Amino acid sequence: MQRTPFPASPCEVAALSVPEFICELDLTGSVSIDAVCRRFLEDTDRAVVWFIRFHALTAWCERIDMAQWLQTTPSHAHHACELAASFDLNDAWQFDAERFRSAVESVGRLTDTVAS
Repeated sequence: MQRTPFPASPCEVAALSVPEFICELDLTGSVSIDAVCRRFLEDTDRAVVWFIRFHALTAWCERIDMAQWLQTTPSHAHHACELAASFDLNDAWQFDAERFRSAVESVGRLTDTVAS
């Protein structure tokens, strides 16, 4: 098994698969480092990556403009969680708010088109 490199900068934060990121994901609760480390027993750096991505996602969701926008279409939150698994981080270790929102909207439009 190949270990995940420890991210020394935002551009080095590895992508996670959607299932490994959203497994037991709760954006409204607190997350225990022990619980996340147990999920990644063989690769603790992957647990670090999960936490970085989780905090970037929760910071984005907590923005007043994004929180209101997320409430308008509940499926946006699900798409945001999926995208957060691999979306690029900016220099502040966060998701660029507008780029991330546009990506969520694009996924939503694509999903709506496929469902039609």
